[in-house]
Amino acid sequence: MQSNAEGSPPEGSQIEGSQIEGSQIEGSQDKDAPARAAPPKQFVRDLSEKQAVHGVFLARDKSLLVGKNGKPYLSLRLADASGSVDARVWDNVETVNELFQSGDMIRVKGQVQTFQGRRQVVVHRLEKALPEEFDMADFVVRSARDPEAMMAELLRVAEAVEDRNIRQLTLDVLNDADVRARLLVAPAAKTIHHAYLGGLLEHTLSICGLMRAIHAHYVACGAVMKLDYLVFGAIFHDIGKIWELDIDRGIGYTDKGKLLGHMVMAVELVEKKASRILGFPEELKDLLKHIILSHHGRVEYGSPKTPMFLEAFLVAAVDDLDSKVNTIDAFMRSERASGDRWSRFNQLFERYFFLKA
Repeated sequence: MQSNAEGSPPEGSQIEGSQIEGSQIEGSQDKDAPARAAPPKQFVRDLSEKQAVHGVFLARDKSLLVGKNGKPYLSLRLADASGSVDARVWDNVETVNELFQSGDMIRVKGQVQTFQGRRQVVVHRLEKALPEEFDMADFVVRSARDPEAMMAELLRVAEAVEDRNIRQLTLDVLNDADVRARLLVAPAAKTIHHAYLGGLLEHTLSICGLMRAIHAHYVACGAVMKLDYLVFGAIFHDIGKIWELDIDRGIGYTDKGKLLGHMVMAVELVEKKASRILGFPEELKDLLKHIILSHHGRVEYGSPKTPMFLEAFLVAAVDDLDSKVNTIDAFMRSERASGDRWSRFNQLFERYFFLKA
């Protein structure tokens, strides 16, 4: 639990005790009970001060914190395709905290208030939403870029790879019908960076561009590195997420994703495709697999191996950089709508951001 300087809860913010006791996690509802009717969607963009809130939202950025009064509270964002809004749970906090995770669809009752010049929803009731209570189209956020155009650009990058084995491997993967269909819509993450349809392609192309620039700069300075390894890492480091993440009801993890993870699935893909290329060098295959397995940089961040050669180190570093740039940029753009000079406290980066730079 983290501590944060936040005001005391407003009067009338209590969570209804009977709802907490009776709140049901999806899948535990009485199968004989009639389905709850879905009211018209209430969008974040339309919420105004003192307005009652009653609807389904995507839960994001959930954090269990401690207020100035020493009592715990929940901070989260309620999101849909129109945007997101800050929300607070002040009562029965630890019980409510167990009901849902970031990335879940939740049904909320509450009221909009203004706190420090910003909209904030004080949550009175909360429970996980049932699939029939919402239309996923109301929550789908897509990349601003055309996915087919991004895919065509990525294929051009692959065709420019000089090593014939890496080039063949990469093109075989990208032209695979199942991979292509999934890659066109895949997000790059569940909640943090590029967490929208087409986000994985956008993230991949961004890293490809950075790799070309980094390679040109450092080779001109006398460094020895292989651009083909860097491009391979850009394309393959997260490609397992096309099977790890499910987008049917928001962005969540598949069973396979939970059991194996995207790194293992990417390594399996390399092994499968490389085995069909006559004479594919075993040592090259091991180096490529290492780039994938080490791209989180550190064991405590989820990589079974730390990067052990320059190109692998760069793939991990640039992946981290691109993820953070996307996350901070999206956060600051949303915060600038408030007109304030400073952002709200960002839990992920543990700081406020100056918005007028």
